[in-house]
Amino acid sequence: MALQFLIDAKNDSVDISSVDERKLRWKIDLRLMPILCTIYFLQYLDKTLLNYAAVMGIRKNLTSSQYSNLGTIFYVGYIVSEPITSYLMQRFPLGKYLGINVALWGIVVACHAACNTYAPLMVIRVLLGVFEACVAPALVLITGMWWTKPEQSRRTGLWYMQIGVAQIVGSAISYGFQHVNSTKIANWQILFLFMGCFTIVIGLATIVLLPDNPMSARFLSRGEKVLSIEHVRKNQTGIENKNFKWSHVRELLFKDILTWPLFFITVLAMIDNGAVSNFSSIIISTFGYSNERTTIIQMPSGAVSIVATVFATYLVAAVGERALFVAIITVPSVIGAGLLLGLPAHVKVGKLFGVYLLNFCPAMLPIIYSWGAANTAGYTKRTMRNALTLVAFCIGNIIGPQMFKSNDAPKYDPAKIALIVTMSLVVVFAVGLRQLVLWENTKRDKEIAKIASENVENIEFLDMTDIENREFRYSQ
Repeated sequence: MALQFLIDAKNDSVDISSVDERKLRWKIDLRLMPILCTIYFLQYLDKTLLNYAAVMGIRKNLTSSQYSNLGTIFYVGYIVSEPITSYLMQRFPLGKYLGINVALWGIVVACHAACNTYAPLMVIRVLLGVFEACVAPALVLITGMWWTKPEQSRRTGLWYMQIGVAQIVGSAISYGFQHVNSTKIANWQILFLFMGCFTIVIGLATIVLLPDNPMSARFLSRGEKVLSIEHVRKNQTGIENKNFKWSHVRELLFKDILTWPLFFITVLAMIDNGAVSNFSSIIISTFGYSNERTTIIQMPSGAVSIVATVFATYLVAAVGERALFVAIITVPSVIGAGLLLGLPAHVKVGKLFGVYLLNFCPAMLPIIYSWGAANTAGYTKRTMRNALTLVAFCIGNIIGPQMFKSNDAPKYDPAKIALIVTMSLVVVFAVGLRQLVLWENTKRDKEIAKIASENVENIEFLDMTDIENREFRYSQ
């Protein structure tokens, strides 16, 4: 599709010499990034509203194990729908598909207000997982369409850091609604209604404002579209292809040596994310703070998440070395889990600091997103890589809440030990994967040196995979 657009533009003698590339980059950033950031902000905030509702009264009708199951069942819906939604994203216009899903999950969020017992809450959490499943893979694909590999790290970091913003804003909104008193409806129900309606509005706006690809962007001239496509040619990953190729799926699962190490790194890292997303308020409340104080005290967790994301993604864009930064950013969370496990109960500040440090490890996810995007060529393979990453994300988040058993309360020591072990393994796997990438690149350099390389015209837009294109080099 992109190649045909370039051919047509060349035949029509489209002039791109007058286009200022720097101004074009800003134009694209200012149009797309606010939309992407808002969607990811709402995706995280809406799914973690349950965490805030836990200290607002929703747990009165739930046992401890039932609350854990509500945290888990969201990711069951997410993981089941992930391969399906990845297939649908390739078949349908991406911007409109994403906007429809945002509006639908907004409706589901509002419906939480009508569910105050276990069974309906389980159903509604599954549906929320189903509709939110498209967000991360869609945003990764959109980022890959519009920006080069170094640019992708920073843009991915920018929309991913909305997790930290959502933690801060979510705490503030929850604190505000805790002071809303009504005899007819609980304050946590008002919270879900408000956020649900707001999300619906953003979903409808996304349908109208977010282009499906550079070729269909109405805010760009013909020359600007051509320059946007040429700008990402160096990625050698293509723009978009509506033909689903099963050969790409088989290559991803059975031939690509990077697939499963990256999968297990994601699983192990997201166990910590599942724990933080669902149990941070409960852990903090065990320190003896009131519900209102517990909500406010969670705000610095968002600031830590923002700092960690900026640190990781901007340095990765400047230096590269994604594997090393995955390892480095995990270490503070290992220390945090150690503080929670080792400090006595009366050292509240130290244990609270441990909770904040746990927010470092989840900040590696944008590195994993950009790592997978940078190292995967072929549109079908990229969509399925994203799906597999999100499957790993879900598995980790399913395991995380289940480690906090009711009979281990209030200390949850076995869960803290498990967090230390799993995050330490992330460090080991990341360093090992870096060596694997270096070995594969060296192998390809030797292959090219032995044979005369044939320059295939427009190879970047022929939808070849990274394994098929031997000139492709992986980022470590």
